[in-house]
Amino acid sequence: MDYALSTPLPGLSLLQRLLWPLIFVQLVALRDCLRAQYGRNMPYWLSISKFGRVRLIRVPTDSAFSRAAPASYETFGHDYSAGLTRARLADVCAEEETPPAPRPALAILMPQTQSGQAATAHPDTS
Repeated sequence: MDYALSTPLPGLSLLQRLLWPLIFVQLVALRDCLRAQYGRNMPYWLSISKFGRVRLIRVPTDSAFSRAAPASYETFGHDYSAGLTRARLADVCAEEETPPAPRPALAILMPQTQSGQAATAHPDTS
């Protein structure tokens, strides 16, 4: 189906007609995405919510409708288990050895004054 920015689809509510430019952009983006994946003339079903959200309902699983090469049905994303053997996984999940806590630093002995207070250093103000 061809969409035109100047003419909204028939059967839209008043709010949807006001939101038509935003709906139009979503329809064109969805159409272009499906054409890139499945080729031209691929039937698809969509819905438009009352607030203008365009959702893809269904794409036929039969590839006879498509003129494009068969789509790859591999899952997208990363395969985190690729090349991860059971031994390597056990090494990765093993608890790390933590070094012992450092010993407290020795207190520096400061000369005591007659009152028993440690003498404090005065900054050089000269």
